[in-house]
Parts: sequence; structure tokens; C-alpha cells
Amino acid sequence: STWEEITALAQAIEAAGASIINTGIGWHEARVPTIATAVPRGAFSWVTHKLKGSVSVPLVATNRINTPEIAEQILTEGHADMISMARPLLADPNFMNKAMAGTPERINTCIGCNQACLDHVFQMKPASCLVNPRACHETELVYAPTATPLSLAVVGAGPAGL
Repeated sequence: STWEEITALAQAIEAAGASIINTGIGWHEARVPTIATAVPRGAFSWVTHKLKGSVSVPLVATNRINTPEIAEQILTEGHADMISMARPLLADPNFMNKAMAGTPERINTCIGCNQACLDHVFQMKPASCLVNPRACHETELVYAPTATPLSLAVVGAGPAGL
């Protein structure tokens, strides 16, 4: 799409009565990567920022915004009115609680691999997350304390020892 087409579409959406526009860029299988690991965090917020003068409704930035720091930077710099996240909340359903508690280092960060979320959905399988296998399986993968605790020693520094 040309910039003129993008602007015309946004204005038409606003004229049709939309009260907000999410400026999601591209798609999982686009020729230009937009949501994969190789895409820098928040890389497309400039598009949302550029569109801000063309419409009067709030604009939402998305795509590879997976840390509170990046989200806050985009908002502080005026690149967007709001932030949209989906995959980061699969990776850590307590993302917002940890961010608000001032412990962002405890967030289980989405790595943008798309393997268990989008790829599973495309294969008609339930979505999940490689960094959080309990995502969408919380009622099946129930972790309860053991009735018979063991004392173990892990020896070695290879994958089994980590």
C-alpha cells in the first residue's frame, strides 16, 4: 500500500464511525517480516506516529512491543495513544501486574517465534507459547505441590544440569 492509500483508508474508517484505529502492520507470512524475532522491538511505531496527523481518533501501536519499557517509550515519545499486545500476554499472563509492581525483569518475555501461537492456530491446533507451555492449557497443566517431596542433586552443566 502507498502512504496515500493508508491515509485514505484510515480516514474512511474514521468517517465510518470508528472511535479507535489499531495500526497493526503486515502479517506473519508477509514478504517483509513484521512480527518475527528478527524484527526490532517497536520497529513500526513510526508508522502510527506518522498517521497521527491524518485522523482525530486515538491510534494504537502494535507489532513486537513486548516489554513495558518499549511500550512506555512509544507512548512517551507520542508515537501512539495506546499500545496493543497479544503474544506477550500468552508468554506471561501476569505481564501487567509485574510491570505495575516495578519488576519488569520478572516478565517471561515473548521471543516472537510464532511457533506455538500462530503456527498452531494455522494448523487448527490450540494456541500455546514456547516460553509458557501452560498458555491456553491452564486447566490441563495444573501444577500442584507434591505429596512426597524429594531431595535431589543435579550434577553437570550441560542441558540436563541447567
